[in-house]
Amino acid sequence: MQTLSAVTFDLWQTLLMDTPQGLRQAQAERIRGIHRILAGLGVPVQIGAVEQAYDAVWGRLQPIWVTHGDLGSRGQVRIMLEILGANGAIPADGPIMDALDDAYCRPILDAMPVANAGAREVLGALTDRGLRLGLICNTGRTPGRMLRLVLERLSLVSSLRVLSFSDELGLRKPHPEIFRRTLEALGVRPEEAVHIGDDVTTDVAGARGVGMRAIHLLHATSASQDSRGAEAIGSLRDLPARLIPGSA
Repeated sequence: MQTLSAVTFDLWQTLLMDTPQGLRQAQAERIRGIHRILAGLGVPVQIGAVEQAYDAVWGRLQPIWVTHGDLGSRGQVRIMLEILGANGAIPADGPIMDALDDAYCRPILDAMPVANAGAREVLGALTDRGLRLGLICNTGRTPGRMLRLVLERLSLVSSLRVLSFSDELGLRKPHPEIFRRTLEALGVRPEEAVHIGDDVTTDVAGARGVGMRAIHLLHATSASQDSRGAEAIGSLRDLPARLIPGSA
């Protein structure tokens, strides 16, 4: 049996958990912030139209995500502006676009997710055993640069040697390259690593596709509620015992 050298984690619903209140607050702040900037520029748009454009962005992203590509927060803002008919009024680069992008990204810092139960302890235990840890995250509204701050504030980032965010790489799980680049940065071969996540398609199938061992984290809010025969655990706290004999 190949020696285990590294563990990679999904982020959402694995290391971090959304809260309904936080999601609502972040959405409201994004919409208000973008409307405020556009109104200050004299762009005649109602806040209800901004909200509709915000909702419509998700549909525009699906065809991109289906091909395992990704678009960062600035690209999402440009889609909103296009829907609002304001694309031509805002330069693609410069302080106005920077302000709009900031209004789109920063609300998560005021509406923080929470660490999954046992996340800090599990990361610490695996690090103490000499394992190299990494993160492989498909981002949504919030880009990697903000998620780094979230992880830092939640005291999770110090154990993670490599942070791979889809908006920065332009690739989404289950694309094999996002796994391969992460493993290369960790300095390990696929057969020396295990990936854990809550989605059997992006996480389990994605990791297996490059030769990694994969574990499905199955809980009430997992993206996939059927492990489809994959190795599974019900809590992050179960992970050390599954990976390291005698660690229970």
